[in-house]
Amino acid sequence: MATVSGRVQYDGGRTAASSPSNPGLQGVSVVLQDLSAQGTGQGLTAITITNGNGNYEFSNVPAGSYQLVESAISTMASGTVDWSTATMMPLLNGGTLPPIELAYPHAPSSATNLDCTIRNTFLLTIGASNITQDFLNGPVAYVPLKFSGIVVDPINLITAADFGTFGSFSAGTIANTGAAAYPEIGSQFVHTMPDTAVVTPPDGSYTIQNIMHNAHSNPNPAGAPSWWRIADHTTGNEMGRMMVINGYYAGYVIGQTTVAVEPNTDYLTSYWVLNLCRQPTGYVNPEFSVKILDMSGGTIYSHNFTDEIGVNPDCPEWIQIGTIFNTHTNTQITVQFISEGGPETGNDFVIDDVSLNRVETLTLNVQKDACPIAWPGGRVRFAITIDNPTLWTATQVNIIDDLSYLNTPEYSIDAGDTWHEWTGSLAIDDIPPETEVGILLLRGVVPRGTSGVITNQANVEVTFCEQIN
Repeated sequence: MATVSGRVQYDGGRTAASSPSNPGLQGVSVVLQDLSAQGTGQGLTAITITNGNGNYEFSNVPAGSYQLVESAISTMASGTVDWSTATMMPLLNGGTLPPIELAYPHAPSSATNLDCTIRNTFLLTIGASNITQDFLNGPVAYVPLKFSGIVVDPINLITAADFGTFGSFSAGTIANTGAAAYPEIGSQFVHTMPDTAVVTPPDGSYTIQNIMHNAHSNPNPAGAPSWWRIADHTTGNEMGRMMVINGYYAGYVIGQTTVAVEPNTDYLTSYWVLNLCRQPTGYVNPEFSVKILDMSGGTIYSHNFTDEIGVNPDCPEWIQIGTIFNTHTNTQITVQFISEGGPETGNDFVIDDVSLNRVETLTLNVQKDACPIAWPGGRVRFAITIDNPTLWTATQVNIIDDLSYLNTPEYSIDAGDTWHEWTGSLAIDDIPPETEVGILLLRGVVPRGTSGVITNQANVEVTFCEQIN
């Protein structure tokens, strides 16, 4: 019988090396599963959660093949778990990352998540000797695009390169494992496999790989590697893959794909990009652009994202960059993503989760009618009608109208039977999809001595959400 034990550690420096000085992560589930019956999808399973120092332990484990997995948060008690208490459970397919909250107060303020600096599933052959295996999780920032007034269709129209994810490996695959090229993306960069003995990828090349934690990047002036040790964006562990590019040739196409689209329709092209360089000064930032080609090969839209890819010296930062364009009369487009930087130190970056999604712009139709003529001392009256033509519920609707140039401004929501003081804005009830709201009446007295033309415009603030039945 053997003991399997170790620590789940916060790898704040992303060293990919276990250390007693690393803080432990308390409350993380660690799962040990017997693989002897894996053909059935089941296996004897024991679960514990880490204690205050991140420690876990399984005792009296018989010889055999097992998988040891860092998994989801559990309500199990912490401490040593005797294998005799193991029960039959479905086999896990990969580990689960702990939430960033478990690393506070150690994590930098810019970090939003934890990911793996080494894999979080280990395949073990257990004999008579005890086994010690640590897990390492480091800080990472995920910065998604934020939109207002649009709905992004969740269906990714890009099918090349495993729907833009660059594919996956099985749980337990060792770090720095590479995959074959995707010929369908037509990259002008040279594909190479990871090589932990040299700088990989070299100038003008790319890899498709999982966790990169020993790329031998060119050292900074202090002698430390200038590249971050990173995991992919999709999974954050050894199962996910990403495209690592060593920029060298300005204007070279990183990848491209042709997609069928609807004419005269808006689409979002987006990419998760990570600046490999961890230094705030002395290195250039990656230069990256996108170009949309029509059916004849002409450019219908282009955008340079260089200014949007910064450097974060505290932790790796995945930034979702993207832009919305219209297809005009085209029923087919080609999306190209391009490296714009030349052979300068620092023009090295990672791409993951390439996507093309149809978008719908959400707006309310607001109509405001007014008395065409008013006279000093007389009362002017307005009527506002709001129509929601979308398939989404308009919520947090706020009508804003500056009537400060009128005396005693008032409003009515019951066709003028009752009037209330107008203070400049009014929140109204949610407007269901494809619905027109009743008329809001506004009025006020034109001050004596007023002359000329008065222009008045109402504004409407709104948030759209899915209709809940």
